[in-house]
Amino acid sequence: MKRLSIIPILLFSFSLWSQTTGAYKSAKSDTIEASINRENHPNIDLSEVEVTAYGTPGQLKAAAGSISVIPGDRLESSATNIASSFNAVPGVVMQEGSLGTIKLTLRGIGSRYPYGTKKIKLFFGDIPMYSAEGETTFDDINPEYINRIEVLRGPASSIYGSSLGGTVILFPQRAVFNTEEFKVISSAGSFGYFKNSVTYSNGTPKNNLVLSVSGIETNGYRQNSQYSRYSFFINHQQIFSNRLSGNLIVSGSKIRAQIPSSIDSATFKTNPRKVAGSWLKTKGYEHPDRVFAGYNLHYKTVNDWDYSASAFLNSRKTEENRPFNFLNESGFSYGGRLLSQHNQKIGETTIQFSAGTNLYFENIKSSLSANPGGKGVKGGMVSNGKESLFQTDFFTQLEVRYRKISLVGGLNYNLSGFRFTDLTPTDTLNQSGNYHFKPILAPRVSFTWNPINDLYIYTSVNKGFSVPSLSETLSPLGLINRDIKPEKAWCFEAGSRVNLFNHNTFIDMAYYYMKVTDLIVPKRVAEEVYVGMNAGSSLHRGLEIALNQWIFGKTNSGSGHNFSLIANVNYATNRYNFQNFTADNINYSGKRLPGMPDQTFSGSLDFRTPAGFYTRIELNTSGRIPMNDLNSKYSSGWDVMNLKGGYMFSLFKQLTVDANIKINNLTDEKYASMIVVNAPGSGSVAPRYFYPGLPRWFTCTLLISYRNLLKTNLN
Repeated sequence: MKRLSIIPILLFSFSLWSQTTGAYKSAKSDTIEASINRENHPNIDLSEVEVTAYGTPGQLKAAAGSISVIPGDRLESSATNIASSFNAVPGVVMQEGSLGTIKLTLRGIGSRYPYGTKKIKLFFGDIPMYSAEGETTFDDINPEYINRIEVLRGPASSIYGSSLGGTVILFPQRAVFNTEEFKVISSAGSFGYFKNSVTYSNGTPKNNLVLSVSGIETNGYRQNSQYSRYSFFINHQQIFSNRLSGNLIVSGSKIRAQIPSSIDSATFKTNPRKVAGSWLKTKGYEHPDRVFAGYNLHYKTVNDWDYSASAFLNSRKTEENRPFNFLNESGFSYGGRLLSQHNQKIGETTIQFSAGTNLYFENIKSSLSANPGGKGVKGGMVSNGKESLFQTDFFTQLEVRYRKISLVGGLNYNLSGFRFTDLTPTDTLNQSGNYHFKPILAPRVSFTWNPINDLYIYTSVNKGFSVPSLSETLSPLGLINRDIKPEKAWCFEAGSRVNLFNHNTFIDMAYYYMKVTDLIVPKRVAEEVYVGMNAGSSLHRGLEIALNQWIFGKTNSGSGHNFSLIANVNYATNRYNFQNFTADNINYSGKRLPGMPDQTFSGSLDFRTPAGFYTRIELNTSGRIPMNDLNSKYSSGWDVMNLKGGYMFSLFKQLTVDANIKINNLTDEKYASMIVVNAPGSGSVAPRYFYPGLPRWFTCTLLISYRNLLKTNLN
């Protein structure tokens, strides 16, 4: 752990030393070239980036809470999905067992769930991308569809509905104004990796259109790990008048993924390419398909009132072949969002008022069929049922700014519940029933102070909650447990953001203290079958630091014709512990939450030349991870380095070519890219804790962009 602790100190010392090279002022440019080059030429001053996740547009440096921005240059054009970009956010731990098995945790929330992402809300614009049961998937979102990502760390959002871990907002890609562009991206790499995407965009004063299709295929590193995904994306914004606009977003994906599952310690050390025996025998797979769409209308009145109304639908269907059964599931969710905002200035005081509601409904049909002998042949139906779930949020927020002080108060009122209908014809136990959770009131208060230029200090108090899913609500006998309660948490945090050395250095620090009560823990009652139980509380404490350092080249960052070198550093240290947690007559109080390292670090250096050559070197580091509640087993810490280099040039002023190669895991580190917490085992069968990370592998990418300036017609 010493190597991990000293890295941030060395990087910060280096940033101070680098100021001897000179101080620079930021030169802002909104040229078409800068927009096209954003993917590989990071010229963004993070402190000046405007964020909107708290409902009030403003610069990141003045935001009243822990928020991170992932700009377009971090969403690699050669990446399979957006998951790897979250490594650049302190407090986030992203684990990827395979291309279809991704687990994201924020500040330790959801760490005990063996697979998948829980208790983090994901929005694509105004479209919810999480299920009513609290699960979120990231594997089918193509990076080319995203302009930037905002990550709210902790339960700090009133207007999106409070969650325990945080909220992730994806901002869809838009066309460059007054420009028509046709872009093709083609990638090839190790393990049979191929990716191709085609994007057309057109930006005019009245319309903004983006159309994109993408296809990905790979044979995979391990046995039984082939993967393919085909997706499309449409984003159309239309300006009807100076006060009224509409925005349509439609996207869909079709995935065919084999499942290698996790392996035990001995296999991990000797033959990490090997698949779990039972999953190889059944040739395990998952076949999810999804289509979602949303439409937003925005109207601005003459007296500074803004009204926004959104409607969405999300349809998904999946089949999963597992050694113990077959799962067939389909879901259809729909809902809407109403938001009204008003700005008023009285002397030196600015007041912004927001109020609205989020409506979310989901219908899910699921069935389990037998897999006799685990041979991968579907047998008779074991269970069948359907769920109807709903969540309704009413929220309001008031922000008052006076000179260099800002005070924000927000309130969220949640109503939620479900109805389950048992359709299984072969048993005598009727599991049907409904359950409405008690209303939850979640307040938020934050205070921001700007005592001197370029220094902002904030503190906030937030309440968050997470409603149990149906699977957590059912008892081991399959009956609804009406005693189970939603998880709740109070989070206290304080932080500061500061620009130093003529805006060459931007530092963002946050400390948080969060206690989760009525902790819901998954208890395994059969292979891959879990039920939920309230089991005491957990304490989450941590320190998060982000550093954006311009070593040189900021003066002409928008021109693309000068040398520049930029360092980005993210570091988090934490203590996540159980409190008053007893299960199966074992007291786990004081033990660390499994599945989470106590320290993480990510850093990058980006170098750009006037001739069009560029490089990026990345380092991602994790501390040891406890793998079970007793903390008797730990995974080893690891350091993974990636190197990317490329060349971008223009032909005839309209054609841009970008060719690059990326070497991932440059040092061929042997590490576990995902840990299955509390994996079961017996005297003869070792627990399967490990998903092995990929060894050294590479991708080569070619991007060709043809752009044409349009004649402006403002009439």
